[in-house]
Amino acid sequence: MVDHHHDDDLPAFSRGIAGPLGKLDHDLKTKVDEHTHTLFLQQCAMRGIDPSCALRDCVYVMVHGKSYRQMVVEKVSHDEKRIQALTKLIGHFGAPESGVVSHG
Repeated sequence: MVDHHHDDDLPAFSRGIAGPLGKLDHDLKTKVDEHTHTLFLQQCAMRGIDPSCALRDCVYVMVHGKSYRQMVVEKVSHDEKRIQALTKLIGHFGAPESGVVSHG
């Protein structure tokens, strides 16, 4: 199976995504043989992830010691803990239209 996708064919939302370490705007590309490509796509399908996600995870594991997806989960968890700590410190807050009443 030959993939004829080009950068111009990708949806606009795939460019400039913010990651845990900043904007994801640098391409990494390589070539592999057909057999490896086929096996790679099978592995991605078995894991339920797209090839770009798998490649990104491989790079992040190599460079940072953990996958991109793991880093995203850790950032979300850290942000949630920070919000909980702020809520304990200053109380619940929200815009008037949210229906949340400030108890401060």
